[in-house]
Amino acid sequence: MSKRNISYICVAEPNLGPIENELKGLEYNLSVHICNSEGETIEAIKGADLIINEGVPMPASVINEIDRAISIVTFGHGFDKIDHAAATSNNVMLTNTAGFCSEEVSNHAIMLLLSCAKHLNFLNTLIKSGQWDKAPSEGMRKYLAEKKLYMPPIYNQTLGLIGFGNIARATARKAKAFGLKIIAYDPYVNPWVAREYEVELYSNLESIASKSDFVSIHLPLNNETKKIINQDFFKNMKNTAFIINTCRGGTIDEKSLIDALKKGYIAGAGLDVFEQEPIQDNNPLIEMPNVIMTPHTAGTSTGSDEILYQYVGQETYRILNGQWPMSLVNPDVQSRIPNRNPAMSK
Repeated sequence: MSKRNISYICVAEPNLGPIENELKGLEYNLSVHICNSEGETIEAIKGADLIINEGVPMPASVINEIDRAISIVTFGHGFDKIDHAAATSNNVMLTNTAGFCSEEVSNHAIMLLLSCAKHLNFLNTLIKSGQWDKAPSEGMRKYLAEKKLYMPPIYNQTLGLIGFGNIARATARKAKAFGLKIIAYDPYVNPWVAREYEVELYSNLESIASKSDFVSIHLPLNNETKKIINQDFFKNMKNTAFIINTCRGGTIDEKSLIDALKKGYIAGAGLDVFEQEPIQDNNPLIEMPNVIMTPHTAGTSTGSDEILYQYVGQETYRILNGQWPMSLVNPDVQSRIPNRNPAMSK
């Protein structure tokens, strides 16, 4: 078999070692292209049998220029920078690395939940600013009332999950250790999956909003999920409830979130992701004492990046070796391309 051409498109110099280690045994040529425009991206993907994409936008106008690539392998869970419908139309498999950081992101969601409930950032500021006297129970109650902050219990509260994929399932498993009841909304999940995790499924978002003490979002960002959490959702939430987001900022209508926090429709928020990143200095969320923020780092840990690159290499190997990928984002493409061997662990 002739060598296959792999085009690696990125915005900065990549870490090729872990990827190439997974490609041992394949005959291939790998070229790296730092792309800062659609034109550069189109030029980079010409003649490629497979495209590895690390952070480069690929709208339909770019994907329609693919001349021979059978797959785009992208980093991480999110694929909102790549038009997956266009990939399907062009008979191109879109593959991500779902699962590489499910445990990390679910840990982060639980951390934000606990931090919101206990107002960790607020208490940390108190003690570091020498206001220890505000912390004992009587002083704390008065201070929380003055600042209009609600500190709920966690045990016997209800956690509502929007989306019930791998990360949400890991979150549910961990939340039960704190005595939380778990409910979820996901129209694409079969009831027996929820039953296996002892999670109650609801068929509408309104029920999740009205019944939950904490809401945690676990969705990809696409046309169906963009701003799915909006003004109506916040108005249906309890005014003692918190919202957590560790997936994509665009799943929340941020203006509606800010309005809901200002008007007291909800008690607070824990956010790792935002509509615009990096967040602007004048974003009102920054000044809100009942909002805890982290800089899109939910999946980050020592070692998680290494696993991410390994997964990219493994999916690339499977595809070029005639197998289906483990994580196919656009399964509708399966009916449009010749059948392949089942995905095998590497």
